[in-house]
Amino acid sequence: MKLSYTALKTFQQCNFRYHLRYNRGLPSRPRPAAQSSRALHGALHLFHQGLKQQQTEAPALFPSSANALETLLAHLKGYYDNPLRPLTDEQYQEGRALLMRYWEAHRGQFPTPYLLEEKFTLHVGPFALTGRIDRVDDTPDGFEIIDYKLAQRSIIPPDPLQLDVYQLGFHARTGEAAKKLSFYYLRTGQTETVEADEPAAAQSRVRALCRDINREQEFHPQEGAWCTSCDFREFCPAQNRTPRPIPAKGRATQLGFDF
Repeated sequence: MKLSYTALKTFQQCNFRYHLRYNRGLPSRPRPAAQSSRALHGALHLFHQGLKQQQTEAPALFPSSANALETLLAHLKGYYDNPLRPLTDEQYQEGRALLMRYWEAHRGQFPTPYLLEEKFTLHVGPFALTGRIDRVDDTPDGFEIIDYKLAQRSIIPPDPLQLDVYQLGFHARTGEAAKKLSFYYLRTGQTETVEADEPAAAQSRVRALCRDINREQEFHPQEGAWCTSCDFREFCPAQNRTPRPIPAKGRATQLGFDF
């Protein structure tokens, strides 16, 4: 069974929500910000990919405009013009403003990335934990994982679980360990950096959580701040005296076994 950081976090917050989304296969509501996020991530990936090619492969073959603001904005325009990846005019204009701020914050001086948009799969018992790392820089202090965030910066510290998953993903792909993880908030231009734990410690915590998921059979709801944005409140016995019946279609309840 495939899992992601989002699935693990969902289980930590509410077993019932996890069960409906990942065991029963109920769809979540589409969120308009998701399309903007994909376009911005894609534009930044193409931009940094061009910089990496210019700086590490054959500098004479790539124009000096690779690090130009116009190049970065052109990548976003490609998403706007693509009918398969539609952006509204408002999303496009906001995206341009965010990328201009990103470029200005670096003043055209960008590091050569070590990895870009790196996918990973971690096998933990019966689960395949999948994810994608936006960028990794090789800095004088060691490897730094960069994660772009479209959401506003939170007063809550970065989730340790996300740090663990990214560290394990990077280690699985390279055999190396990251020294730190930085969240870059595109709306504000702020960066929040935290020290990364060793892969062995991260693996122990993720394995324990996956073991809890595998053994869980009741999936009781757990109320919290996440309830207000939950897609499945109408089915929840903690939120409704007479909740709607859970649709019969979808995946069957998982089978538990030790690992």
